[in-house]
Amino acid sequence: MASQPQLPSTVLEAGDRFAVDLSPDGRSLTLPECFLDLDQTVDELLGPDAGPIAFKIADSLSALELPEPPRPIPAGTDSLWLEYQEPGRFRLRVRDPEPAGAAPELPTEYGVRFTLNPDDGAFLRAAAHQRASLPLFELAREAAQLSTNAGFDRLICLPQVRDMELLDHQTRTAKTVLQRFHGKALLCDEVGLGKTIEAGLIAAELRLRGLIRSALVLVPPSLIEQWRGEMRRKFSLELTSHDDPAFRDRGAAAWAEFDYVIASIHTAKRDPHRGAVTARHWDLVIVDEAHHLRNRNTQAWRLASELQKQYALLLTATPVQNNLEELFNLVTLLEPGLLRTAKQFQKRFVDKKDKLTPLHLDELHQLLAEVMVRNRRSTVGLRFTRRWARTERIAPAAPEQQLYEAVAAFIRPHLRKDTKSAISRMALLSLQMALGSSSPAAAGTLSKLAETPKLPAKDRQTLLELAERAGAQPESAKVDRLLQLLTEFPDKLVVFTQFRATQELLEKRLTAAGHAVAVFHGGLSRMGKEAAIAAFRGPARLLIATESGSEGRNLQFAHALCNFDLPWNPMRIEQRVGRLSRIGQTRDIEIFNFVTAGTVEEAVLHLLQAKLNLFELVIGEIDMILGNLDEEREFEDVVADLWAESDDMSDFRTRMEDLGNRLLQAKGEYQKQQAHDNKIFGDRFAPDP
Repeated sequence: MASQPQLPSTVLEAGDRFAVDLSPDGRSLTLPECFLDLDQTVDELLGPDAGPIAFKIADSLSALELPEPPRPIPAGTDSLWLEYQEPGRFRLRVRDPEPAGAAPELPTEYGVRFTLNPDDGAFLRAAAHQRASLPLFELAREAAQLSTNAGFDRLICLPQVRDMELLDHQTRTAKTVLQRFHGKALLCDEVGLGKTIEAGLIAAELRLRGLIRSALVLVPPSLIEQWRGEMRRKFSLELTSHDDPAFRDRGAAAWAEFDYVIASIHTAKRDPHRGAVTARHWDLVIVDEAHHLRNRNTQAWRLASELQKQYALLLTATPVQNNLEELFNLVTLLEPGLLRTAKQFQKRFVDKKDKLTPLHLDELHQLLAEVMVRNRRSTVGLRFTRRWARTERIAPAAPEQQLYEAVAAFIRPHLRKDTKSAISRMALLSLQMALGSSSPAAAGTLSKLAETPKLPAKDRQTLLELAERAGAQPESAKVDRLLQLLTEFPDKLVVFTQFRATQELLEKRLTAAGHAVAVFHGGLSRMGKEAAIAAFRGPARLLIATESGSEGRNLQFAHALCNFDLPWNPMRIEQRVGRLSRIGQTRDIEIFNFVTAGTVEEAVLHLLQAKLNLFELVIGEIDMILGNLDEEREFEDVVADLWAESDDMSDFRTRMEDLGNRLLQAKGEYQKQQAHDNKIFGDRFAPDP
């Protein structure tokens, strides 16, 4: 099986060194290319005497600029090491001169220089003349590696975990799953306690010990990028998405060629993917929101049951909804036979009069204790800070309102199900959302859509005229209100937008007003992203971030955010909030939601606040609630259909009210599930101490 090419390992140990060059004037420290490839950040730099050295990251991102030459290092020296201490912390070391007759330096394929101990060199030269095959050498190497690793009572991956503060219940969960459950577990923590982190810890530990070389992660579509960001930044685990061009170009064969893959279960269960996914043996399978597998009559459950796997993690806060048979179905995916057969389970453990009431509870608990971990907020001692959300309902200027109505009149008929349009549904939704963001965002999107192949000449002309009107719009009322808000609110602020054109507009206007601004978007290099976050930690008061800024980034040092525009999917809104309001946050969070009056975004926000109290929910609960809507479609697609089918804004609000009532019912069902879970499981299944 061919493996995808990978960068060198990003795992560093204390004492690892990199050769660096100091400029003749002692004011610039050039970083080697192999260091940049490791995706490391330098937050603190110490001199040889352990004293701090002031620095800033150069614009080129490949050097550190020093206000003054470091001491006690002579300027111009070419014998310096950059020594790794701990994540973000490095120390300069002066290299000792090589003794006479020392072995020559040898370069690795990544440019790292090293020398061999004379005894080791002699041994390797002698071994080259022995009859030892490569497979035998690999077997011996793996045996040596495994024999030197400690047992799972100590997690050897912890020194390499970055950008987060691990909590005791998370590390204890990982140890329990690896030691006692042998890598197969149902992770049922209450929402907000970090099941994703626990799964990442387990995966990182197995990988570092050489126990896995492939993994399949199945998550809801809206969580793919968040999972990728979390795994990459925190655990140095690079997951390839099914939507990546390199993956798509290989078709069904890609499932056998890429070793670490993330996809939605809706994609994996469909042909032609299903056959390729189930044909391969995966070392580790992780399924997030595994309550979607509670019914064994669904294609999703059947797919999960057919996966060939060594280790498996199912993550869900609500393993039971309608009856205890759902619990049996989940456990059977991990340990077939643990709860006997379905018929025996029903007879022994389920009350015939009430399918949610268990019989022989102690015996059931004893069996579940072999596969389930469940942490609760009340038992782990965590307290979450409050969130204070404020809606800024902004009246548009007359030209803005007229443009919105004209573009909406073009979009609505093209979105309707009975209309065949040359413009894709995704492009139409993007245009409608851009319209709610800013005129520059709408202008750029309109111009691109006018280039759509096979577009009728009449539609092309309409789009070009609308693009011209959007480009000629006066200054945005929303931007004016943001500038006013910044005079009223003095703290650091993260400003989220979905569109680069809006980001550029905000950067221009806010910088012109004298504000220190950092910009974060998906087009930046790794070092560019780190530099933007470092600037926001330091002198920059504002961080203007596109959606990529909400993918796995920890921005807890800030305590306020502004949703300059709003996604129609509440889970994406929640992901933004979760960058600041998360485990470990010590201060309350201020949230400013900007919506233009009379827009789709206003109706969506009103629904989410009035029916769900979105900004008061624990991070993760919104997905539990949406899961009870019994909708195969994404939430934004539901909203888009209502918008397309409406005659006018008044009709749309009526339809949204009906959707809100369904959401309220789904929230009630989720709360019932919580009550049932507490009744069935109580405080049992905490990880081993």
